[in-house]
Amino acid sequence: MTPPNLAKAIIEHFSHALEGRVLDPSRGEGAFYNHYPDHVESHWCEISEGRDFLSWSDRVEWVVTNPPWSELRTFTRHAMRVSENIVWLAPLTNLTTKARLRDLQEAGFGIAELLFVDTPKSWPQSGFQIVAAHLKKGYTGHWKVVQLRGGGGAKAS
Repeated sequence: MTPPNLAKAIIEHFSHALEGRVLDPSRGEGAFYNHYPDHVESHWCEISEGRDFLSWSDRVEWVVTNPPWSELRTFTRHAMRVSENIVWLAPLTNLTTKARLRDLQEAGFGIAELLFVDTPKSWPQSGFQIVAAHLKKGYTGHWKVVQLRGGGGAKAS
């Protein structure tokens, strides 16, 4: 599970852009969902509560969460069908395999931003960089790379 303070810092980082309908496709205990800003229309899925994201068909402006990493490709493909903005908390290497980059390109998405975060101490320390990646439909520019500071603020790299 994502530590609530990390989810809050990620939401705060992207809050300037969040608008409209925002979906947490794997709410869990609500680490992300509970920190969505008041100005958005919040929605959630959680398979253990009978709401399967892969059955979600309504359009939303944003999909934001820590998806199950074992289902990252499946979740990303589905998220690209229902939204134009996706923010995933995941290992950078899991997001940037050739197949996953090809999936993004074929769906007309690009990586707009990589927010580097420290791996939570309660998680296994794999040595892989964890990021909150903003995947955006129609984006073709350079990847913005930012480091989330310990206090939650971010600085450009």
